[in-house]
Amino acid sequence: MTLASTRPTSRPSTPHVLVQAPAPPQSSNSPDHAIRDLAVVIASVNGWSLLEGTLRSLDALPERSRIEVIVVDAVGGTDRERIAAHRPTVTLIPAERHFPSGQFAIPQLRAVGARLASASIVAILEDHVEVEPAWADTVLRILNAPDHPFAAVAGPVENGCAGYVNLAAFLTEYARYMAPLVDGAATDLPGNNIAYRRPHLLRHGQVLEEGRWESWVNDRLREEGQTLATANAMAVRHVKPFQLLDFLRQRFDFSRSFAGMRRRDQSPARRLVYGLGSLGLPALLLARLIRILVRKRRIEQGVWPAIPLVLLMLMVGACGEMIGYLIGPG
Repeated sequence: MTLASTRPTSRPSTPHVLVQAPAPPQSSNSPDHAIRDLAVVIASVNGWSLLEGTLRSLDALPERSRIEVIVVDAVGGTDRERIAAHRPTVTLIPAERHFPSGQFAIPQLRAVGARLASASIVAILEDHVEVEPAWADTVLRILNAPDHPFAAVAGPVENGCAGYVNLAAFLTEYARYMAPLVDGAATDLPGNNIAYRRPHLLRHGQVLEEGRWESWVNDRLREEGQTLATANAMAVRHVKPFQLLDFLRQRFDFSRSFAGMRRRDQSPARRLVYGLGSLGLPALLLARLIRILVRKRRIEQGVWPAIPLVLLMLMVGACGEMIGYLIGPG
């Protein structure tokens, strides 16, 4: 009964509607067909003002010529024109080619990009994070190392926005993924800064196609006996600003959606237990957050004014989870 760490910007589609078989991208800005070492898949749902920073941080990497950047865009309009004009080149995939009805979840957009990637390693980033200089080198070094056969590796997520609302939103969602993380085998990986050996990801691609998040893919990999890892050098900054009411609404919607996804695999009795148990989540998660901040030595004077906002966000999320377990994702 935990709140997940990634957020949809659009509602999931019905659970049995799978992604259409992807056609080759036909963007005027598609790169040549040379196989790169690393593919970065980005579902663009927040617009160019945020995506630009993500692309520029990738462009600044020394390994940029070895990276295939794939943007599956659901925004359209002038934002899409800016993506198409961006240099170095990216592979631009209009979402409506694969979802003519306009109904999709962000994981389904990522599934399209992963299937079109040519690289042997596929990373997934949100459209509002900026990578640190050692990001790509860390991914390639770990997932290409023969003596460390990890199926996936993920890195820390740090706050990149000022203001108490932004800090509270970040802590609500990402506190446990702040540095330091374990350098090595791990079980809890952030879904917005993660890279997979492509065969492992595609083997469970249907999980994303069903609108479920990367945490479900990671669970499947662990069930197979695969080892996952985290690495502190693979860091990103979360740079999306929030308005309080917008974040509360988004938190409610996501929490309901997340619980609704879990509800599919539960008996009626278990749904009732989890739904009613959600009422205890705010106190439990707030206590856990404070323990995390202490353990990571992130207790600073500037953090405390954000804690009441964190509690409010956790309460709204708990209400969403309760409704999701009892009624469904909506």
